[in-house]
Amino acid sequence: MLEKGGTGGRTGLTDDRRPSGIGLPSSRWMWAAAVLAGTAACVLLPLLWDHTGADLKVYRLGGDTILSEPSALYSARLPVISLPFTYPAFAALVFVPFALLPWPLAYGVSIACSIVALWVIVRYSLRDQRLRTAAVLVAVAGCLLVEPVRETLSYGQINLFLCALVMYDVLDGKHPGRGSWVGVAAGIKLTPLVFLALLLVTKQWRALRYAAGAFCGTLLIGFVAAPSASWEYWTRLVFNAGRIGPPAFAGNQSWNGLLVRLGAPSGGTVWMVLVPATVITGLWLSRRLYNQGQPLASLSVCATIGLLCAPISWNHHWVWMIPLGVALTKVVPVDRPLARVAVAVVWFGYLIFAPYRWVPRADGREFSWTVGEQLLGNAYVIAALAALVVLAVTSTSRRDRQQTVYSGAGSL
Repeated sequence: MLEKGGTGGRTGLTDDRRPSGIGLPSSRWMWAAAVLAGTAACVLLPLLWDHTGADLKVYRLGGDTILSEPSALYSARLPVISLPFTYPAFAALVFVPFALLPWPLAYGVSIACSIVALWVIVRYSLRDQRLRTAAVLVAVAGCLLVEPVRETLSYGQINLFLCALVMYDVLDGKHPGRGSWVGVAAGIKLTPLVFLALLLVTKQWRALRYAAGAFCGTLLIGFVAAPSASWEYWTRLVFNAGRIGPPAFAGNQSWNGLLVRLGAPSGGTVWMVLVPATVITGLWLSRRLYNQGQPLASLSVCATIGLLCAPISWNHHWVWMIPLGVALTKVVPVDRPLARVAVAVVWFGYLIFAPYRWVPRADGREFSWTVGEQLLGNAYVIAALAALVVLAVTSTSRRDRQQTVYSGAGSL
């Protein structure tokens, strides 16, 4: 079980271990649906890809450079891609196997690993449902079409892998060294550092110690492997968000991207006010949901505030919308399955069509958006805020119901 945290000494897995009892079609029909959904996804995905592993090529550059010339890790460039390596030196070591593989095999392995990671994400998101394997396959096939997922696969990104690693480490309370994988994930890509704050506010002290220790371990390994490059990264480059890309680009779905598109400076005063307000409010909500026995919602909220507050959160970073969407469906009472289905269809349909892609993008066209285009162009930010509001309101009503039950029991 998870460590006790917050008031009442509740464990984080309380409600998510209760089977919902939702009926499913026969096994034969579910496997037929799985085959059909998988085939449809395989046909559609190549039609929607246009990046051909660009980020994976940069990862391989990092892996190759740390083997051949570690000091040049952050100055090396590919002939046709000007993007630099932007992760800590430890991440470059993780990418070494991809650098050693031929390109077609490396890209194929990347896609295969991401699909396995997506299975883990879906499985942990639906772990309280008594679902057959075929039903999970249907869900995975559907999630392949979600825009952040298909962009992750197309770019050869690692977002799905990191999401699965964190979900396993936080939601599975049985494995030894729980918290270590959160630290490793943060050592690869800094954004998972936000989950150390979740472990802190939910008083999961042992997991927090493991996470902090593992992260420090990745720093040490990085300095041993590439001392000068690591010093350059941690003293200068880590503060330069501009190396990652233009914050005004529509693909940057964060507070900073929204504000820059409205004409504010990147990292300006308004952003500096919004970030701490979002962090404080979000961690308060994460703690409340955790104490109410909703670990998936708690984790998803924490991930969302990290995405909102990062200077740049590219569209493919938003794979966390999958567990967040499942958490939203669980807000609907279990005795209203059609309402749950409706919430899922709206949420995941929204992610498949990704409204921010419907407006003029790139080359500074974001600065001339109309009000309607601003609403579409900041689609993930708006959806995330709506989800946080729903979870906050329902958590308040749930707390009121619990207090009513406790007070009634005390009067007996």
